[in-house]
Amino acid sequence: MTLLSLQDLRVTIATPEGPATLLDGVSFDLAAGEQLGIVGESGCGKSMTALAVMGLLPAAARAEGHVIFEGKNLLALDEDALCQIRGRRIAMVFQEPMTALNPVKTIGDQVAEGLRWHMGLGRGEAETRAVKLLDRVGLPQPRFAPGLYPHQLSGGQRQRVVIAIALACDPAVLIADEPTTALDVTSQAEILDLLADVTAEARMALMLITHDLAVVWQNTASMLVMYAGCVVERGTTAAVFERMAHPYTRGLLAASPHALDRALPAGRRLATIPGRVPDPQHRPQGCVFAGRCSRAAPDCLPGPPAERALEDGHRVACLHPHGAELPA
Repeated sequence: MTLLSLQDLRVTIATPEGPATLLDGVSFDLAAGEQLGIVGESGCGKSMTALAVMGLLPAAARAEGHVIFEGKNLLALDEDALCQIRGRRIAMVFQEPMTALNPVKTIGDQVAEGLRWHMGLGRGEAETRAVKLLDRVGLPQPRFAPGLYPHQLSGGQRQRVVIAIALACDPAVLIADEPTTALDVTSQAEILDLLADVTAEARMALMLITHDLAVVWQNTASMLVMYAGCVVERGTTAAVFERMAHPYTRGLLAASPHALDRALPAGRRLATIPGRVPDPQHRPQGCVFAGRCSRAAPDCLPGPPAERALEDGHRVACLHPHGAELPA
């Protein structure tokens, strides 16, 4: 059953030089219990998609299209109505826990706040449940007392607090935006394992945003590849990794250290994708990736390519994909 549906989501932001396009026709469905990975370079629109779902876009931004959650278009709701959903039915784990947490409030108070606001619990009951939530995310008493402040914890521990806050009201959808940024390798693995465990227990839908293809491969069942505010490839994670039809997807893999064979000589350089993500205010008229693509041809330039089906729900927005020819 589809829980969250984005339909032709477009986001523009006002600038002194005119509107800049941040998202251009993003569409996907997220089912209950599904783990969806969204991958791409910085500036490709991953976090902007999450902020649009949460109703946290910058004041200068304008969103069009539909973000349907439990039968309601979130883009049409006022702030009071969104506040009843944000944190209660859809929760988000932000990528930088030190800025996501209030430095002058204890971790116990911050976990309990949502319980009191959304669930109507009294102070004592909320504090008791906050202690249980901190224990569930690996911060048990007495070592991690609820009276601690964020600066008294490590980066990985602070991220666990953020996860506890997000889980407090048993949301239906959990959005994790680069949840392992700036963490050491061990903490990264622990945080990802924790997210997998807690979402599976509650059959919670997970939207995992990352630039790391290995994280998507290990933690999601389906995935989107985003570039310059557009979805360029989508499908089950297994299908996308098996074929990697879009040149951009292959470029991301080649630029990842996980793509290198361990038998290769030491000092082997990672591949790079030439150029950079286009300026949102000066988007190309045709394929947004054509300027960086080794497979670009004249027919890529007149207009953006429509998504075309491969097999088993695997789709790609490319006129010259890798692999077998696309059906007409």
